[in-house]
Amino acid sequence: MKPIVSETRAAIIAGPHDAWIVKRRLRDLAPHDALVKIMSCNLCTSEFGLWSGARTNRPLPMTFGHEWAGEVLQVGEAVRGLEPGDFVGGSHEYDPYSDEARDGRTSEAPGVKSYDTQWADGYYGRYEGCAEYVVQSQESIYKFAQRIPAPEAGFLEPLATVVNGLRKIDPHEGETIVVIGAGTMGVLNALVAARSGARVIVTEVMPDKVRVAEQLGLEVVDGSTCDVVEEVRHRTDGRGADSVVVAVGLTVANQQAFGMLKKFHGKVLFFAAGYPAPEVGVDVNKIHYGKMELYGTLMADYVDFKESCRLLGEKIIDVSPLVSARFAFDDITAAFEHAVQPGGYRTAVIMGKE
Repeated sequence: MKPIVSETRAAIIAGPHDAWIVKRRLRDLAPHDALVKIMSCNLCTSEFGLWSGARTNRPLPMTFGHEWAGEVLQVGEAVRGLEPGDFVGGSHEYDPYSDEARDGRTSEAPGVKSYDTQWADGYYGRYEGCAEYVVQSQESIYKFAQRIPAPEAGFLEPLATVVNGLRKIDPHEGETIVVIGAGTMGVLNALVAARSGARVIVTEVMPDKVRVAEQLGLEVVDGSTCDVVEEVRHRTDGRGADSVVVAVGLTVANQQAFGMLKKFHGKVLFFAAGYPAPEVGVDVNKIHYGKMELYGTLMADYVDFKESCRLLGEKIIDVSPLVSARFAFDDITAAFEHAVQPGGYRTAVIMGKE
């Protein structure tokens, strides 16, 4: 099926401090595809890290954009449950008929593109959402219960990755969970973990992020004024944390995590990557004798996206304080320049009326 819009303007990263807007042809709609008009796309840390030159592990020029929200314009003949006018967000595409997908591991299924995927027009990339329009498979499109501000709906993917990671450490009432870092992903981890009934403590050193976390009602340890390990142990009467989520990709954060853990059966969730790669931060014997449980997490599966869509669409999780700024699509360079400044949260690129 031919899309009712055949061409889109899309942003690409061509190199360090070099972003363009180019014209690209949209693919035809397969039976299970939908055409979506993008309303906004948030800039992820991985994207502005590539733009700044901090990350050099992606082929260029690269399309990007996975934190988008928009409105369905057209659907393929086999699509069910989506129709024009629906307000939606998206995730990675995958083969829904694969064994991995049937097992619920949609992030590991065939069809999930790598960053070195090369499109027909020569650009590389896994995602294409920082554009005016996108054609995407129905299984990777999620319908919100109501229309919320598009930059807030753009948190669908990052919030889903949080839901995925926290399922591994399973926080629950009576436990103490420490989240190291009050950046975007740290705050999201804390907000979701708090819904379990567990006590959640966030550590942060940047004053502006301490302030935002406190405004969101989170218990915060200001690492610029104290030793966070000692303070966490003090606040837990010397017992330590049941689990620590490391939402900062730094060796010192890993070291702090192991220092905060309870004596036996403590859990550490390595949520953040770091470039250059940080050290684990602990003697292996301590892992052995402490009977520790260590978890890595990456991406999210279908069930996590559904839960994220519910949390956002029903306004159970308020992410509005995490939208630092909005920039028009044509001001993509200014958006990147703002996004790379330390201390901020998500920068939203607005394609049209929200």
